[in-house]
Amino acid sequence: MRASIKLLTIRGIPVEINASWLIAFALITWTFSTVAFPANFLLWSRGEYWLAGAVTTFLLFASVLAHELGHSFVALSQGLKVHSITLLLFGGVSRIEGDATRPRNDIFIALAGPAVSLTIGALLVGWWAAFGPERQFQVTPLHGVLIFTGLMNILVGVFNLLPGYPLDGGRVLRSAVWALTGDTERASRVAFAVGRLVFFLLIAWGGWRIVNGDVFGGVWVVFIGWFLLSSARGERAAQKRLGAVAIEGGMDFAVGVVARPMPPTVDVSTTVSAAMATGLPSGHGDDFPVAVVPVAREDALIGFVTAQELRDVPVESRNEVNVGQVVDSGSLRVISAYEPVREGLQMMDRHRVVQLVVIDGGLVVGVVTRQDILARMIEARG
Repeated sequence: MRASIKLLTIRGIPVEINASWLIAFALITWTFSTVAFPANFLLWSRGEYWLAGAVTTFLLFASVLAHELGHSFVALSQGLKVHSITLLLFGGVSRIEGDATRPRNDIFIALAGPAVSLTIGALLVGWWAAFGPERQFQVTPLHGVLIFTGLMNILVGVFNLLPGYPLDGGRVLRSAVWALTGDTERASRVAFAVGRLVFFLLIAWGGWRIVNGDVFGGVWVVFIGWFLLSSARGERAAQKRLGAVAIEGGMDFAVGVVARPMPPTVDVSTTVSAAMATGLPSGHGDDFPVAVVPVAREDALIGFVTAQELRDVPVESRNEVNVGQVVDSGSLRVISAYEPVREGLQMMDRHRVVQLVVIDGGLVVGVVTRQDILARMIEARG
């Protein structure tokens, strides 16, 4: 029996709900209906409390889906593949294949979700401030649903910006450390360490609230902190297992084993529009497996541009801007075909590139990307 049920597909992305979502729906509806709404809106009937609680919970989960779609749409725009979105007990998760090519791009993906939540919240709270009733007894269940949905979206957006991995703020922290050090493993260690501290503090705060008489609110805070701490530990353990698999199961094979033939080069004088017209890697299949374009000057390779860098050039400028103006000379890094792929990954991290030129005896034999190495590693483990 599957733990998740497919609901619909949006832009080719399957949207699923985990079985835990049903538990969360019941708990949150009960909280709204018996605690939050009765404490703030005194004149509603019991049925109105429960109806408003169920509708608000539904809108909250719809907002979580919008939050995850924010992440996913930005990832798609960068050529990454999104396998699915799953709604869980608290929040959701977007399964995105591959890594962003730059820390900056990773930050954009991470911030897209909170940006969606804060926008929804600002619109609903702004509507309330402008058009909501002036007196509490005039607040209808519809008003209550909209204002609570807005406030919860603001809470979700702000909470997700806490610097605790796997929250979005933790991903931003990881990307910032990656940008400063060029070391993705070190960045992950820092982000997870800060995340543990944040979640322990959250649990401690919940305990303090319980001791001071707010048992209900304190238990919720402790539970959320524990859930996030467990999620962080699970994700970090998975990363470590992947690293162990890499070392034990195939990280000692040579770079030349996974090198691909060099894609056709484009001359520095080629306009961006002409380069794109030749067909760019999409990141959504195997038709264009190498997401980089080699650039040459008088048949001499000078660097690479990624498909995303070409797409970033404004449409109205693509006929005037040539690839020579886009290419980064620092993107040209060379490695021997006989070096272990572990060294290749470390070189990519040090120089913040996603591809290396592979040479054998002074001759270029191909190009290798991070995705090539990881795919070969997984294949080696079966």
